[in-house]
Parts: sequence; structure tokens; C-alpha cells
Amino acid sequence: LRAHGGFSADGQLLGVPIVTEFQTVASELNIPRASFEACLQQIYKDLDSADYNLPLEYVDVASTAQIPERFRTVTQKTEVFNRVMGVFARQLFNGLISRSYRARVGLLAASPAFQHSSNTTTWEKAADYAAAVVTYKGGVNGLPANGGTFYANTGEIDGLSNGGNPAEMIWRDNIQTNNGDQEGQNFPPTLFGTGFMNPTQNLVDAFPMANGYPITNANSNYNAATPYAGRDPRLARYIIYNGSTAGVGNQVILTGSGSGTDNGINVRSTSTRTGYYMKKRLRMDVNRNPASTTGKNKYLPRLRYTEFYLDYAEAANEAWGPLGTGTHGYSAYDLIKAIRKRAGVGTSNSDAYLEEIKTDKDKMRELIRNERRLELCFESFRFWDLRRWKAPLNEPARGLNVNGTTITPIVVENRAYQDYMYYGPIPLSEVLKFSNLVQNKGWQ
Repeated sequence: LRAHGGFSADGQLLGVPIVTEFQTVASELNIPRASFEACLQQIYKDLDSADYNLPLEYVDVASTAQIPERFRTVTQKTEVFNRVMGVFARQLFNGLISRSYRARVGLLAASPAFQHSSNTTTWEKAADYAAAVVTYKGGVNGLPANGGTFYANTGEIDGLSNGGNPAEMIWRDNIQTNNGDQEGQNFPPTLFGTGFMNPTQNLVDAFPMANGYPITNANSNYNAATPYAGRDPRLARYIIYNGSTAGVGNQVILTGSGSGTDNGINVRSTSTRTGYYMKKRLRMDVNRNPASTTGKNKYLPRLRYTEFYLDYAEAANEAWGPLGTGTHGYSAYDLIKAIRKRAGVGTSNSDAYLEEIKTDKDKMRELIRNERRLELCFESFRFWDLRRWKAPLNEPARGLNVNGTTITPIVVENRAYQDYMYYGPIPLSEVLKFSNLVQNKGWQ
């Protein structure tokens, strides 16, 4: 838990005070911030301790011989071991979760925003950390076939019990039964939702064509007059656009300002601002109609395997290039190919675009970052990814107003971030209380 908290704070604030002992009212609390590297090493140390003290996964054992040797000094009784370290403990922190956090920390530390002469985490180390998760899952062929639609695999979700995980999940939160809260928040108004999450045109444009080419590429065959035709299948899975169907009755959703429905742009306070509604994370068999409301089972992921396939691809490309494998037997190219194939991209032409760029490190970096954007959209990664890459933050948020054959691009919101905002502020209340806390540059 300390490693988890340290990762969150260090990545946002670039170094925090390190406290490893129990504090009392008499303790000295006015502690200066440690360096980013010192915080990293403390996180790695905490994860090493978790590796040693926790099983890789919580499973029951049938004999004393199956109890890990380091635990036999505590008990040699299988019933005692199983009570603490068996299936009853599933969804508690374990060694595999520790490996996964080490991969997250390594990727963060190796990223451009955190590079410093004192930083000892390299892209090679980040790739090795991610490989520990990918190899455990089975490498390239271990990528779960239905992992990209984890939220919509209804039979799988409804069959979960006793802390079990779907193939895609490393760690998840508790199952919510008979629940429709997310759908109520995010469904379009005509499905009795409040349209909270509105994807931008920026994200929609990031989905390539089904043949694998970006829509800006001459070989993509993209037609701006029919912007959703022939696109990457993930677009229809993750986003409700003009003409999509959604909900228990497969209702057609029209999002243009002249659609004549409450789903149109800015028709009411709960209508889309961009011309899009979020579909990912939602179950289409939830009914929010007050006359016949029905909820369904669901869960939210904490860690899923696809993230770490993407982590490895990013780090391996930086460390060894698109086709380099280090000591792991698979490359960035191999994992990105598997992810795109699972998504249904490029299957008719063997992903010609990926084959074109597979020896170009810079183009592969761009593709990996884009695949990460698509695969992990609406899962709270994009904000942190842009910061760690030191990518431009001031791109306007755009939308698209589609009314029949009239298609009008719109600017929904302009952004005005300053360079110092790549790193977050320490709350002013804490700076005022503790004189040894130095605020990050630029923040008041």
C-alpha cells in the first residue's frame, strides 16, 4: 500500500517526504521532500518486500510440499496456509500485483518528463519489469482474446464469483450487483442517462481505418463525408457516434444539433457537447427507463494485462528498437501486432501499415502511443501519459456536428496549460503548515 501511494504521489509531485515508521503526535512532521530517485528506490524496496512476503497468486495447496518454503517456518498445515494465502484471499495484494506496479513505476521513471542524471531507471529496466508480467501471462500468445471488451463480456462477468478473475484481469474491484450507476451517468438522454462523458473528435480521429492505416494516410481510403465507415472496429465498441445503436432496444442515436432529439449537441444540459457519448465501460443490457429499470453485474479493473503488453512495447521500442527483444524473445512489434490483430485491425491486408513502419523507431513510437490511447481510453491513463511524455497539452478539444450530409467541425474547448503544469502542485494548505515543504516551480 505504501508503494501504491508513493507511486501516485511521486508521479504527480516529483518527490515527496519519505515516512517509513509509525508517527505519533510527538513525531517531527516537518520533513523535507525526498528526491524523485529516492522515492523511486523506496517504492522498489517496498515492492521487493511484497515479492518476498506474498505469494504470486492466492491459490489453495493440497499438500505441505506445495507450501512455499519461506512459509513453512510459520505453518506446515495446508488448512492454515489456505485460510490465509489461499483462494479466500483473492483480490488482495499479491506478488503478481507487485510485479505489475514495478512495471508501472519503471515506465513512469523512464519517461521523458522524469529523466534526470540521478535517475537509475532506464528503458531497458522498464522493459524487463513489464516483461515479468507479459511472460507470466504467456508472452505474445497469452494476450487474452476478449480482453479489449472486458466490460461487455456479459457471460464472463455474470459468472464471476469467489474473487475469481477473467483472463484479462490481474486485479479488479468488487463485483457490483444489479447496478446501473455508470449507465445512468453516461447513457445519452433518450436512454435515460445524463451524458456525462463526451469523447472528443481528437480521440475519434485517432482510430485508424480497418485496414490499419491512420485516417491521415493516403492509403487509408478515409472519406470525410462518411467519417465512420470502414473504421477500426474499436471505434464502434468504445464510442457512440451519430447513427450508432445503443441500449436494450438498440436505439439509433442521432447526435447532431438538428437531430430533433435530446441526444443532439447542446440541446439540453445532459446532451453531448462534442457529438459523441462514451460506450466503453457500459453494459448495453442495462435499462435506465424509470418504468422498467434493470441493473446488471459489473466491476472496474485495477490492473489488466493489456496495459503491460503496451508498457513492454513502449519500453522495448525505446530500448532496443521495434524488432529488438532484449532477453525476452518478443519485440515491441510482436506485441503491437497481437493487440491490433485482436482488435480486428489490418486483418484483410495483414496490417500493411504496421509492416511498413516496423523498422522505424520514431514511427513505431507514434503507433505504440496511439494504440495505448485507444486500448486504454476512458480508464484514466491519458492525462498521466501526456504528462510523462511531455507531450503538448494545449490542443483544443474538438467535436463534430453531423446533421444528415452536413458535417461541421466544432471547437468545444480551448486549453491553456503552462510548461510547469507537467508536474502537479503540493496543496497550499500543506505548504503553509510545513515550512520544509518546497512548492514545485511555477505553482503558488
